[in-house]
Order: sequence, then C-alpha cells, then structure tokens
Amino acid sequence: MYTINLLSMWITISLLAIASANPIVRKSLNPKLLSIRSPLTNSAFSEDWPTNVVMVGGSQTYGMWVPTDGTWYDLGGIECLGLPAYAIGDCNDITIDQIGVVAGYGPCSFVGSDGYSSTIPGNPGDGYYTVGPPQNIMSAACGPA
Repeated sequence: MYTINLLSMWITISLLAIASANPIVRKSLNPKLLSIRSPLTNSAFSEDWPTNVVMVGGSQTYGMWVPTDGTWYDLGGIECLGLPAYAIGDCNDITIDQIGVVAGYGPCSFVGSDGYSSTIPGNPGDGYYTVGPPQNIMSAACGPA
C-alpha cells in the first residue's frame, strides 16, 4: 500500500512539473493590432521602437531601424520587434515573406540567405514587396550609397 501511494504521488508531482513548464500562449484581442498592411506606415509600431523597415513573416510583423547612411549592416546586429507577440530578436533569424520601407526613408537594399536581393524605393503609397522564395534577410543598407 505504501508503494502505491508513493508511486501515485510521484506521478502527480511529475505531471504538475510538466504542466507548469509549458507556457500558455494567448492571442491578443487588442483591435489596434489589426490593421491594413498597405500602404506602409510607422504607426503600427509605437514611438518606443523607431522603425523605418517593416518585414512580414507568417503572421508576425517585424519592425527595425536601419541607419540611413548608405552603409551595409548585418541584420544579426540589429534587433527586431515582432508584433503581435512583442518578441524581440535578431532580424536575420526570421523567415520573411514581404518587406516594406516607411515612406521617406528609402531607398533600402536587402540581401537574403537564399539569393534574394532587392532595392525598395520607400515612396509614399508603396506597400510591401514580396520576398521570393521566403528566406532570412541577412543584410540591409538604407539611404543614398
């Protein structure tokens, strides 16, 4: 009887430990996060996170700031803010489907890990440009060269 009680107690504690180690993911019901993706604006990201380049990967939108001095930057050294999850991480670690440049901050050039390269003008009214095939964007340069 003692062995059965000990075994049942051990199983209960193990299950509680496993259950508490897995976080519960909740979807945001914030209506401000539901917005049209084009034309591209900086309003999706608050002033707390300056953004001149916005990338879309799956259901996430990532904002980052690339200096507009025409220098090429490794996106592993630039952090992105992902919405709606509010996750922060390196910008070259995410698979991207589309890229947009906030009006007035272009042109911006991008190079991907699987052969993608493009220059996006960042004109008013421009939307997102498709990255094909979807891939990690490794480096970027914004402003006149």
